[in-house]
Amino acid sequence: MVAVVFVVLAMKAVRWQEMATAFRHSSLLFAVFATSLSAVLQCLSATRWWCLARASGMSLSWWDAVAAFYTGMFFNLFLPGLVGGDAVRAFLAARKTGHSLASSFGIVYADRMVGFIAMLLVGTWGAATLHLTKRQFVWQPLLLGALLAVGVTALMVTLPLLIYRYGQGKWAQRLKRFVNGIIAFLQSPTTGAAAFAIALTYHLSLTATLMLLGHSVGIDKPFSAFAMVVAIATIIGSLPITLHGLGVREFASVQLWALLSVTPEQAMLWALLWRVMTWLLSLLGGLVYLLWADKTIWQDLQALAQSAEHRAQSKEFSTAEDPFTIPKAQRVEIAIATLEQMLEETEDETIRQALKQRLTQLREEQERLRQKSQRS
Repeated sequence: MVAVVFVVLAMKAVRWQEMATAFRHSSLLFAVFATSLSAVLQCLSATRWWCLARASGMSLSWWDAVAAFYTGMFFNLFLPGLVGGDAVRAFLAARKTGHSLASSFGIVYADRMVGFIAMLLVGTWGAATLHLTKRQFVWQPLLLGALLAVGVTALMVTLPLLIYRYGQGKWAQRLKRFVNGIIAFLQSPTTGAAAFAIALTYHLSLTATLMLLGHSVGIDKPFSAFAMVVAIATIIGSLPITLHGLGVREFASVQLWALLSVTPEQAMLWALLWRVMTWLLSLLGGLVYLLWADKTIWQDLQALAQSAEHRAQSKEFSTAEDPFTIPKAQRVEIAIATLEQMLEETEDETIRQALKQRLTQLREEQERLRQKSQRS
């Protein structure tokens, strides 16, 4: 309902006949090229996350990083704001590598903040170049974004550390691992510099891509204009108001382009093409999820289903009296769950490496048992 309100507000000033005319004069070739270029840029963004993950001790391959990143984009379609899918990729990366889930969430948060700061710098440069930093609709989102980046990060780091220092139990341990995931890459200045350079390159390239999309609908404005609009519209659209920021980013885009004398029709058409481009890439992430994520989450679901079937066939036996009547597939599943819990609660790196090695062996055994079951 909220999304509908923002869409209505954005389209209130649009004259549909002129928008149809703008659409007829738009370049389909430019739009297709921009979408293809944006797909490549997502791999660059995934590379930034992969660098931070490797610096934090996560044994994540580059291909798995790209797959998890695209899967997160797909789930973004159904979650509030523009960053809801981050939780999904953090979970998938942890399940794929056996890394601590709390640390995985911290790594994803660090990746998001590095990218967010780079975007803020690009947007602030664009607004300053256009001498629009005194406009309320310009400086307020940029200031809010800066305060959130600094304030939330400080809170995310200090509060868990205080809880860990004065608290006990597994939650205190998890919070410490979350903080370690956020700050681990800072121990390597080279990794931090590389991640920021990738983030800056990504946002400059994305701005150039959306500038190409803007030229296809007749928005002939300089690069700095697109830098400002893209950054501020993304900040406003990231607020968890509607699913995937639907309507919010479009409303912000129309208002921002109005400051640069762009007609509402052109601004709305540009914003909608940006939306369609994002949806197409997200749907590509759905395909990746079907082909890749089933190797992590779906295999566990299949093992659970097979275990339930085995238990139903063995009702006459008491598993409490004779634990060896439990099917091997179920015993492997229980062992995996136990070791994952131990991995979550253990900080000793030697023990963690041993647990990861054993988990890898058990998952290979689980895969062999599933293939054997399918053949029989």
